[in-house]
Amino acid sequence: MATSATSCARGDSLISDGSTPRQITDPGTRATITGGSEGLEIVIPARRHLLVLLFLGVWLVGWLMGEMTVSGQLFSRRPAGPGASLLIWLIFWTLGGGLAAYLWLWMLVGKERILMGTSMLYVKRDVLGVGRTQTYALYKIRNLRVAPRPGGPRDTGAVLRFSGLAGGPIAFEHEGKTIRFGAAIDETEARMIVDRMKLRYAFSETAFAA
Repeated sequence: MATSATSCARGDSLISDGSTPRQITDPGTRATITGGSEGLEIVIPARRHLLVLLFLGVWLVGWLMGEMTVSGQLFSRRPAGPGASLLIWLIFWTLGGGLAAYLWLWMLVGKERILMGTSMLYVKRDVLGVGRTQTYALYKIRNLRVAPRPGGPRDTGAVLRFSGLAGGPIAFEHEGKTIRFGAAIDETEARMIVDRMKLRYAFSETAFAA
């Protein structure tokens, strides 16, 4: 599984043992499921919210113009002015633009990549090959299930779940924490994926004993 972990971190194909993978995706589903001797690979494209993509695209053009204008004022050779306040503004403006650009790219080309091997589960939110890989030992995974998370007026994570950067209807317990993925799929497709995963490994339904 060392090869799989390296491939997952790079964003390459996760079935990399030289065998011919077999696609087992059902028609009409968002996720692409590939089975091979090394494991089960699930790739879920991020949802493209067209209005949000259009708004962010226009906003990023204005953001770039503001970035260039303020940077030119700050680093020009003009007499000293309110440089400190401009610098602070530029730092926050740059951070905000970076987050907006990442969200725009995520909705455009992002995907969740899940590899279930013989002993480990790897979950990665991938944008052009870049993303953090979360690793979970299969024997520590408990109560793999479909469990949509209801929203509410105090739901601070609603924006992240709407964008697909967090949450999802597929959930399990791992070392006392609830882990979720599959934000871009519905409950029907989530059940299909959970069934496929349970065919590969007999997950326990009991609480984990440390």
